Amino acid sequence: MTEHHQENVAVAANSLFKNYGSVEALKDVSLSINDNEFFTLLGPSGCGKTTLLRIIAGFEAITAGTLFLHGKNIADLPANKRPVNTVFQNYSLFPHMSVADNVGFGLEMQGKDKNQIKQRTHEMLELVQLGEYADRKPGQLSGGQQQRVALARALAPQPEVLLLDEPLSALDLKLRKAMRLELKQIQENAGITFIFVTHDQEEALTMSDRIAVMSQGELQQLGTATQIYQEPRNRFVADFIGESNLIPTTVLSSDIHTMRCKLTDSISIAIPGKESVSEGDQGELCIRPERIRLSNADESANLEGVVDGIVYLGTDTQLLFKLDDQQTLSVRTQNADNDGPVVEVGQRVGLHIDESSCRFLPES
Repeated sequence: MTEHHQENVAVAANSLFKNYGSVEALKDVSLSINDNEFFTLLGPSGCGKTTLLRIIAGFEAITAGTLFLHGKNIADLPANKRPVNTVFQNYSLFPHMSVADNVGFGLEMQGKDKNQIKQRTHEMLELVQLGEYADRKPGQLSGGQQQRVALARALAPQPEVLLLDEPLSALDLKLRKAMRLELKQIQENAGITFIFVTHDQEEALTMSDRIAVMSQGELQQLGTATQIYQEPRNRFVADFIGESNLIPTTVLSSDIHTMRCKLTDSISIAIPGKESVSEGDQGELCIRPERIRLSNADESANLEGVVDGIVYLGTDTQLLFKLDDQQTLSVRTQNADNDGPVVEVGQRVGLHIDESSCRFLPES
């Protein structure tokens, strides 16, 4: 078996392609996933994230490319020979077995002796905080508890990597949010690599050490949650991760430190520069709604707009502004901030944009 050594790398995919007939599900995907990392594959339905997960699991064959697990080429290794386990959306627990028997099932299949199975099962149930539920049947547990049993069962054989295929999607919103924090804690305590698939950007941002954003079978951007949110590489990432104002623009001047970009017909702003951008380049300005403030009377504004809509969202309020050139701008204000000016639909308001947080996205 071919070896490919990269220190501290759990999974290395190099130029992966996957075709289903004439359909390209993966197109030249390369990435490295580190040991003990919570790594998320994020994207909309049909983007290739689940296909990539199934390739790592061994459920799908590679059309072209290489795949290494801790330095060993596993591209041709059958699924049952790979030291990985998968947690699916529906958990797939055995309803007639107790929680303890479910967790110990994989160990029994490995031929472990009863004492080893009993000890490891106890350790895993304690890890997921279900020690007192060992004798119950899955049907007597809540959805969140069943999900934790599935995790314990998958972790019991001590896989080198755990794959999770949208495991929170069957839970209600409140429980899903609680399980995000639990899942990250379990991963840290287990000390192994988790590869998590989701279409939910908030899940990805909350739990991940790094995120791979995918679209139409291609890797769009790879980085930490902060990097992907604050420095999106292209329009897809900026639009898919969080909310963005995407305003058509032309670069008026540029150097490595600063570029000046057209904001409206009469206003330009200075934003962080890029080496690959030149004067005259066209693209879009990415401006996050929370990076725009309503200007106070004694503060200079970048521009002005007329309030076109007000949407109360609980923790914050979304304000929609029409600019002089009829473009629409979305602004988010925290409702805990009682110092800001009170506005009404139809009112003309000064706006202050945090220029340092704006990003230029070149035309694709």
